[in-house]
Amino acid sequence: MATDPVVENTQETSNTKSTQKVVAERVPGSTMLPIARVKRVIKEDKDISLINAEATFCIAYATELFLEYLVTEAFSKAKKEKRKTVYYRDLSGSVKEVDHFEFLEDVIPPTMTLKSAIEKRKAAMHDDTPLVSSPPAKKQKSTTTAEEPLTTNQNEEGGKEGKEEEEEEEEEEEEEDVTAANAEEDMNEEEAEEEAEEEDTVMEDTAK
Repeated sequence: MATDPVVENTQETSNTKSTQKVVAERVPGSTMLPIARVKRVIKEDKDISLINAEATFCIAYATELFLEYLVTEAFSKAKKEKRKTVYYRDLSGSVKEVDHFEFLEDVIPPTMTLKSAIEKRKAAMHDDTPLVSSPPAKKQKSTTTAEEPLTTNQNEEGGKEGKEEEEEEEEEEEEEDVTAANAEEDMNEEEAEEEAEEEDTVMEDTAK
């Protein structure tokens, strides 16, 4: 029994329409991300108290462009492996390879097995152990032993300086004592001369 060609064409067109995905066109002044959510995320920053609607729209649109760039790079890696599904390893690989995504290395790190992660953690702990081991204590002992002669030398130098200062003070005191004794002798000699002169004048007066 022959089928009607018109019916076949209508069936084919209906199948093609069902398989094709309808992509909605962007309405000017709107974004794919909800503006209220974007504004709420922006206000999480304590330094920002108020933000304009136009600024919020620009940030949302810039976020869309960034996500589109990241997903296209990840999808290109999936296409190289003849896949249509984007996996996490595609995102981490694009972050690792593209220089623009370098700041996302901590957010989207490369995947690794549990065994390799445990080995990496053990290696990191093994590298950190020498920092807490005994060699630093030996270094501290060596530094203390090296500092001990310095302190003894400093004490000896300080003792020498103290002795020199004491000797200088004693010499100054002796010089002061000598000068005081000389001054007393001079005074006594002057007084004796004055008394002798007075006696001579008295004798002359009595003789007259």
